[in-house]
Amino acid sequence: MAEQQPKNITISCYEAEEEFSKINPLDKPKCVNGWLNIRFLNDSNSIIETGNRAYQREKVAPVSWKQEIMRTVLVDGHAGIPEVHFRVISPKEPDGALTFEVIDGQQRVTAILDFLNGAYTLGAEMKVGKKDISGMNITELRSSNPKIWEEFMKYAISCKWYTNLSKRLTARLFIDVLNNVNDMKWQEKRNAVVGPYSDYVRESARHDGAILHDLFTRTTTTVRDKEKTILEYFSKGFTLAGRMEVDEFLSELLYLNFNDPESGISNQKHMKWVEDIQLPGVGDYAEAFTDKAEATKLLNFALTILQAVPKTKKPKLNSMTAMMLILYGNKLKEDFGDIVPEKYAKAFFQTYELWSMKKMYKDAITSNGNQMPPFNELFGGKNQNAIKTIFKVLDIELEKGNIDFGVIELDSRKTFSPKDIERKWDDQGGLCAITGFPLDEGQFAGDHIVARSMGGKTEYNNLQVIGKITNIKKSNANNEDYINKIA
Repeated sequence: MAEQQPKNITISCYEAEEEFSKINPLDKPKCVNGWLNIRFLNDSNSIIETGNRAYQREKVAPVSWKQEIMRTVLVDGHAGIPEVHFRVISPKEPDGALTFEVIDGQQRVTAILDFLNGAYTLGAEMKVGKKDISGMNITELRSSNPKIWEEFMKYAISCKWYTNLSKRLTARLFIDVLNNVNDMKWQEKRNAVVGPYSDYVRESARHDGAILHDLFTRTTTTVRDKEKTILEYFSKGFTLAGRMEVDEFLSELLYLNFNDPESGISNQKHMKWVEDIQLPGVGDYAEAFTDKAEATKLLNFALTILQAVPKTKKPKLNSMTAMMLILYGNKLKEDFGDIVPEKYAKAFFQTYELWSMKKMYKDAITSNGNQMPPFNELFGGKNQNAIKTIFKVLDIELEKGNIDFGVIELDSRKTFSPKDIERKWDDQGGLCAITGFPLDEGQFAGDHIVARSMGGKTEYNNLQVIGKITNIKKSNANNEDYINKIA
C-alpha cells in the first residue's frame, strides 16, 4: 500500500468542516492544499457531489477502467491516484453541512464510490501480499480480509480545496487551469461556458439529460461479442467516447442554423460565439435561451429526415454528412415551403454517389476555385469551402430536375426580383422595415413578411426590405416574434 499521508498537507478532510465553516462569503476565492482518505469518501458519500456539470464530460468510464483505479489503490499503491480538486460549497441553511463538488477527478472519485456502493467487483489477478482478492465485491473484501479493508479505508488522496468560487469561476478554472495541460476537446471548453445555451445543448444531447431530444436516442448493439452504445438514427461509426461528441454535433448544427450555414464553422469562431451569446448582461442568451423553440423545431425536422434515410445509406450518417443532410433540407423547406423527407433523403444520397464519380467532378471546381475532389471527400470538414461546394452541387442537381428532391412548392417563385426589392426600399425611405435603421445599397435583402413555409406568397404586398444580417437572423419568423426575441 502507498504511504498513507501525502506530503505538504495543509487541511485534511477531517478538519474541513471546522476550517471551512468559518468562510466569509465576502472573502476572495482561494485554493488550499489538503488530503482526504477513502473512509471519508465512504462516510461522506451524501455530501460529495459527483454529478455532471456543464464543464465536465459524461461519466462513461467502463468497469475495466474503474477496476484499474482499484488496482492502483489496493495493489500498486506506489503509483498513487492523481490529485483531486474540490469546490467547497457553504450550506444554504445556518445549521446545514458543507458539501464538496468534484471539479476535477470526477471519474477517479466515482470509481471508488461505485465500488463502495457495490456497483462492480475487483478485476482479475489482484493480490495483496499472498492474499488473492480477485473478483471480490465490497462485502467479500470487508468480511474476508479485514486488515486489507482497513488499509484500504486509510488510503489517502491528495486534493485541493477551493473556496468562494462561483459557478462561472469554477468553469473557467476547469478550462484554463486544470485542463490546460490535458487533452481537452473544444466542445468541453464550450460547455464550460456557463449559461442557458450551454445548458440546453447538454440537456438535449446527453443520454442522462432532462430534456433529451428523440433525435439523440441511444440504443445498444453487439460488436465483436461486446455491447456497444450507439445513436439510433445515426451511423454506428458516430463516435460515442463520452467526450461530448453529441453535444458538439448539436452546438455546431445550431451555430450553422442561426448563422449562415454556407459561411462554415471553425472551433475558434464557434467558441467565441458561445461565449458572446452568454455574456452576463449583454449576450443574446445571457438570461435565457430565447431561441429554444426554433432549435427544437430544427431538431424535430432533423429527426424526420434521418428517419427517412434508407437503411443502406445509414452507415454514411456520421456527424458531417448528417449535418449537411439536415441543413440543406431545411434550406429547401424555407425556400419552397416543404419537402417530402423520403424523396429528399433519397435524392441527397443519389447526388452524393453521382458526384463521387470522376465523370462528374473532374471538370468541376470548388467554391474557392480549386479542382473539385470526389464529392464524398468534401465531408471531412465544416469549413466554408466544403459546405459551399456541397450546397452548390446539390443546387446543380436540384435545378437540373433529373433527381426528385421531394420539394413541395407553395409558390414557384422563391425570391423577389431585384426591381421589386429596390422599389420597396424606396417606398420604405431607405430604412429597414424591422429596425428602422438606414440601409445602404447592397446591404439589404427582400424578405417575405409571411414566410413561404407558412404559406406566404412571393408577391409585392408580402415584400419588405431589411438588412442582410437581420434577414439571416430572422429566418422564417414573423416580425413580431423576431422583435420580441431581440428586445
